[in-house]
Amino acid sequence: MFCFGVILCWSRWRRWWFATSLDREHTFEGLVAFFEAAGGVTHIARTDRMGALGSSQGRRFRLHPPALDFARHHGVEIVACQSGDAARKGKIERPFRDLKETFLEELAVLGPPTTVAELNTRAAAFLDSRIHPRPHSVTGVAPAVRLETERRLLGPLPRNRFDTAYRQPRRVHPRLPLVEWADVSYSVPPGCLGQAVECRVEVDADVLEVRWGARVVACHHLVPAGSAPVWDPAHRAAAESEALGRARRNLRVVPALVLTPTPTTTPPCLSLPDGDWDVEVPDLGRYGCGCDGEGA
Repeated sequence: MFCFGVILCWSRWRRWWFATSLDREHTFEGLVAFFEAAGGVTHIARTDRMGALGSSQGRRFRLHPPALDFARHHGVEIVACQSGDAARKGKIERPFRDLKETFLEELAVLGPPTTVAELNTRAAAFLDSRIHPRPHSVTGVAPAVRLETERRLLGPLPRNRFDTAYRQPRRVHPRLPLVEWADVSYSVPPGCLGQAVECRVEVDADVLEVRWGARVVACHHLVPAGSAPVWDPAHRAAAESEALGRARRNLRVVPALVLTPTPTTTPPCLSLPDGDWDVEVPDLGRYGCGCDGEGA
């Protein structure tokens, strides 16, 4: 479990957001949610050299291309603190004292939350009731009061929300309407065979969207890695129908053999009238029977 914290430098108004990861997508989601909660975008966003945003090269900090896209989308300049810059790094690190010394200690006494959503709800309630209404030790004014003034100096929120979802291109299998996400195959309509699609999962969501062009062609609930392929019943029925159609088109029809019976020749029948007939005496000697041909 990680806690993503952002604080406004003048009013000291802050936000905590607990998540299961601090990767690039969660970092962007935490920043976007903070801008929305504060009611505007700051001109500068100072970071403690987060690896999700960029990479360090000596004293230089180079932003990754997605972080540059995020900065251009919001009109904000992302600046990394230099090592040993206690004045600026302190503003980032000191606000976490209330988190560690008070909030987490109270959770241990009152009981831990059952879900991440409940944890974030309790964190927001703690800030609104215990931190923001209390005069700050440096400014002497409550952060909630100074926020009303600082909010007027913030830039406007973008018209379109920055897409913080996990997005990856995929190629549909050329014979089976399936795409792979996290070691699991998910079905798409058979019309997408061999096509390039985009798989998309919102941060901390369990639904996979498959987009073909600008159209969502499939939605699936995520299952654990290594599970059997997940099929939409409509996709399976369409795929089976298409496969049967291809089988019929590729089937070669062999003409049936017609067998004609061979006519049989019936020997002629001898029709003899009644009475005695004289016939030659047969020569039985040639059969080796020892007879002379007389007698019977």
